[in-house]
Amino acid sequence: MIRALVLLSLLSPTASAVKCLDCVGKDCMGTFCEGDYCMLSQYAPRWGTIEWGKPEVVKGCMTGSLLRDDIRDHCETADDQGKEVFTCFCNGRDNCNGGRTLQRLEVEPVELLTCVCSGKHCKEDTCIGEMCSYVINHRTKEIEQGCVNASVPLVERRSMGACMIPPITGAMHHTVAKDASDLLKTESCVCAKDYCNAEKPEITVPEKQKCQTFVNTKIMGTQMSSKNVTCTGEFCFKARIKSKLGHMTEYNTIGCASFTGDDPLAEELNPTGCAKFSSEQLEVTACFETKDRAAIGRARANQEVREPKRKPSKTKSKSKKPPPKMEVEYDDEEEEEEDNAEEEEEKQERKPSKAKPKPKEEEEEEEKPKEKEPQPKQKQEEKEEKSSELDKDDNDDDDGDEEPESEETTVKNFIFERPTQPPIPDDSNTTMIAVFILIMLCIVVSGAVWKFELHKKLFRSSYDTVAGG
Repeated sequence: MIRALVLLSLLSPTASAVKCLDCVGKDCMGTFCEGDYCMLSQYAPRWGTIEWGKPEVVKGCMTGSLLRDDIRDHCETADDQGKEVFTCFCNGRDNCNGGRTLQRLEVEPVELLTCVCSGKHCKEDTCIGEMCSYVINHRTKEIEQGCVNASVPLVERRSMGACMIPPITGAMHHTVAKDASDLLKTESCVCAKDYCNAEKPEITVPEKQKCQTFVNTKIMGTQMSSKNVTCTGEFCFKARIKSKLGHMTEYNTIGCASFTGDDPLAEELNPTGCAKFSSEQLEVTACFETKDRAAIGRARANQEVREPKRKPSKTKSKSKKPPPKMEVEYDDEEEEEEDNAEEEEEKQERKPSKAKPKPKEEEEEEEKPKEKEPQPKQKQEEKEEKSSELDKDDNDDDDGDEEPESEETTVKNFIFERPTQPPIPDDSNTTMIAVFILIMLCIVVSGAVWKFELHKKLFRSSYDTVAGG
């Protein structure tokens, strides 16, 4: 009973599930879903070179054992400026596949490939795309080469560097297949190097896995299904696409795939397992399985590894070492050179020689700040000059070794400061008080005069009334 509960807790979705935007469009803000990772991708309903609807940006959730547990938050773009982002993975915070959080994700440019192009769909001898393809119909012996861009979330990433029967998506067979039965005899190889499709990629690994092959698709309301046959390969795969976007509403296939080993396994994926992408109008499920442990080991050994660019933690920043020693040693060498130069200058000054007169420019520079100084400063400098002259007279009688010291003291005395303002006199406060008292006296006197005149007028009016005037 306890073991069953533990298994249920491991398999059931935990509180670590991230909440993601679930909608169609680059700037959409629709419903929400929960999964292991949030994803932004592109979906293009294609049957060979025919597009059954315009490409759309889809946002949704990803879950499953095919996904690694340590997928870093990042986006991939086909242009150097990073504007046309076609794939993003994240689980750092809720709704990270939209809004400002999406704009803050690390963007990595993906180099487009130059591929050989031959077939009815080609306009030139070469083409540029995300993957190069080599497609052969083993029944009609028809061969086509060209470019393939990712049309379904997640599926093409796992098929990179593989040869598959039938093609895992409807966009990988160009024009060599007309219906579902043709796909059972069609082998599609995709690779990720320039001109890697000039010849058919060679499979050198042992193919020990026996798989069922089947194709079922629904386009414009028409259902196309093939028979069930078998094939052998390194892995068995299963892909299921259900869409409300465009006119190809279903594409279900199972088959076999073998890898050349020339292209690495995508960093986001495990060699085996299943993964599901869920969006508002699109559901994609992909599985890769094998019982060959050697095949799993080869895939793990060929795993794409990229170190995430993360900010250093606070604990690491505290334990950081001081700056490199080279800079400190360089500063010490400069200080030693300066010390040696000073010692040589002192040796030259100690030699018995007459003091050279100062140049006129230095005398003029010294006289200019003297003129700007206030009188108290000049008096102090005169006193210092007198004391320095007395010191010179005393030192003339001493040995020649003491002459540099007297010269140094005189040089120190000629360090001038900026002119300061004269001190504010202490009588300023008394003056303000006296003015204030004088104003108050004037107010009192004027009030007394006004009151006296008022009494005089009142007395005059009362006298006139008594006298009968």
